[in-house]
Amino acid sequence: MRFAGLQKNSLIDYPGKISCVLFLSGCNFDCPYCHNPDLVRGTLPQPAYLDEKMVYDFLERSKAFLEGVVISGGEPTLKKDLIPLCEKIKQIGYSVKLDTNGSQPQVMKRLIDERLVDYIAMDIKTYPFHYSPLITLH
Repeated sequence: MRFAGLQKNSLIDYPGKISCVLFLSGCNFDCPYCHNPDLVRGTLPQPAYLDEKMVYDFLERSKAFLEGVVISGGEPTLKKDLIPLCEKIKQIGYSVKLDTNGSQPQVMKRLIDERLVDYIAMDIKTYPFHYSPLITLH
C-alpha cells in the first residue's frame, strides 16, 4: 500500500472517536472544488518516512491514545490493497472509518459484509443529475 499522508491525530474526522487519518492518492472524480487536489491526481510522491512498516508501527504504538483510523483520499475504494489494509488495522484493534465518494459500491459492500469498516462517510457531490456536467470522471 502506498500512503500519501498521515495525520497522527484528529478529534473531528471520526465522530465520537480520537483517530488518525491515512490518506491514499488517486481519485476517479475531478471535482472543481476538491479540497485535496494533489491527492486526486495521484501525483504526490509517497513520503519516504511513510512506508507500510512505519504506519503499522505507529498504529501499534498509538493504541493507548487512538480509538479509530480514518482511511481517506483521494478515493480509497480504488486501491486494490484496501481490503488487506482494513484487515490489518482491524487486527491491530482499531475501529475503521472510510471516507468515499461512493463510486465503487461493490467495494463498500465487501467491506461491510466482511465487517472491515465500522463507519462510512460518503461525500455526495451534487444532485445525481448534475454529476455529469459538473464532475469529470477519470
